[in-house]
Amino acid sequence: MDLYKKISILGPSAQYDTCGPKDFGTTTDIPGVYHAKVGGSRVCRLFKVLQTNECVNSCNYCAFRRDRSTTRAVATSDEMATAFESAYSRRLVDGLFLSSGLDGSPDSTMTRMLDTAHILRDKMSYRGYLHLKIMPRTSSSCISEAIRLASRVSLNIEAPTEEDLTRLSPCKDLRSGFYHTMSLIKDEIRKQKRLGEKVPSITTQFVVGAGEERDRDIINSTSFLYKNFGLSRVFYSAFRPVHGTPLEDMPPASLTREHRLYQVDFLMRFYRFRPKDIPLGSDGNLFDDVDPKTIWAQNHPEFFPVNINTASYWRLLRVPGMGPVTAKKVISQRSSSCIRSIFELHNQRVQINKIEPYICC
Repeated sequence: MDLYKKISILGPSAQYDTCGPKDFGTTTDIPGVYHAKVGGSRVCRLFKVLQTNECVNSCNYCAFRRDRSTTRAVATSDEMATAFESAYSRRLVDGLFLSSGLDGSPDSTMTRMLDTAHILRDKMSYRGYLHLKIMPRTSSSCISEAIRLASRVSLNIEAPTEEDLTRLSPCKDLRSGFYHTMSLIKDEIRKQKRLGEKVPSITTQFVVGAGEERDRDIINSTSFLYKNFGLSRVFYSAFRPVHGTPLEDMPPASLTREHRLYQVDFLMRFYRFRPKDIPLGSDGNLFDDVDPKTIWAQNHPEFFPVNINTASYWRLLRVPGMGPVTAKKVISQRSSSCIRSIFELHNQRVQINKIEPYICC
């Protein structure tokens, strides 16, 4: 199998690293270019690829589970570095997201990925964006090297509870797999920070809707991860069934559910909402028809109306339709003159119809 054939398998294969084919663009002839949204509307073209789609695990939702019949490929470290450098030098991609199936032990799998990173950084002098996926139960020595080489590292949690993870991935466990490895990542980052080294950001991902997990469990787990491991982002990937897997007959998860979880994530990261502030149905799930911030406001009439001339930044953020940018615009405008009418904000691109029921001047 020549290199192009390998990449034509391993590039598109990486779409399943987000639990289903989405956001993979067709603007280049490079197989597996992932269009990642960064900084609002800006798009980063990531060469998102697997080092190998061989895997010893049999996760029930995964296209590359050990027991599924599919075309397999393995790229050597030299081959992977060459393939990326070829695309990058022609300005067809902006960065590399390197993941892998678990081919053998965690350290042997990570070593092949680290060798790719070493070739790019040390031999090819690549200084751009490099995201490395960490294998569960990887040793601290491999993690230390990954942190030294990468712009971002990630370790996927997949499910919020041990029971949910067992249903999805019988070969994995949260305590010795995810939490132990995440603790090693946290420790290594702390060590390198003390040495004055630049350290990568850390992310993780939940598979949403493949099991019996409730949004309440995901929200509580997300809050715990942010507080205890210093994650920069948590991602939520709506389940998509894959033919030839035990879950092939399950319906796909709602994209609305995925969207609501991202809204909650923003509320907790940027609006100081706590898990207990998030409104849930009797089944422990978020509501499909209304966003969680609006439901919170409807459930707390005692909090409103908010006086936009005197309210603090954090109180303004509780107003539906008012985010950090809008709140800062309000504070900036009122610092020069009293806001006597909501329509004075009209030229500020504020969602007047949405915020009007909740404020006063």
